[in-house]
Amino acid sequence: MAKYIFEVSVSLEMLLVCGGNLFDAISIAVKAALFNTRIPKVRVLEDEEGSKEIELSDDPYDCIRLNVENVPLIVTLSKIGYRHVVDATLEEEACSLASLLISVTGKGALTSMKKVGKGSLDPESIFEMMETGKKVGKALHVALQKILDEEESLGTSRQKVGFLG
Repeated sequence: MAKYIFEVSVSLEMLLVCGGNLFDAISIAVKAALFNTRIPKVRVLEDEEGSKEIELSDDPYDCIRLNVENVPLIVTLSKIGYRHVVDATLEEEACSLASLLISVTGKGALTSMKKVGKGSLDPESIFEMMETGKKVGKALHVALQKILDEEESLGTSRQKVGFLG
């Protein structure tokens, strides 16, 4: 988990320096961190007298993994003129009066939507942006899951990064 925290902080710093959407990056970082989270197995033991005792497994591999299948990712679409763009550059953001943040599950279901910016969006634009957001969101989930699976397959042989590695 420390590796992901280090990579996320470096990535967020690069994002802020080079431009990019903070919400999108944070949603990816959250899903990656939840994917990497392991919860130790806990058992409740009861003796003959009826008193209960909690037993926590000492084995670091005896744990439960969180199901992150339905954790949404955020896709930001910026409206520029009669078109919209995903992950707008600084120049594109300067030309955009309104953006739409869409959270999408891996199956393409929209879980929330928020308009940001001072401009307005007409209903037709919103529907077009929603469809684009679904497509991009599904592709983003696939790409992220592939990277997470590759990282996990390395096991203990992966390169250590940072002072917490």
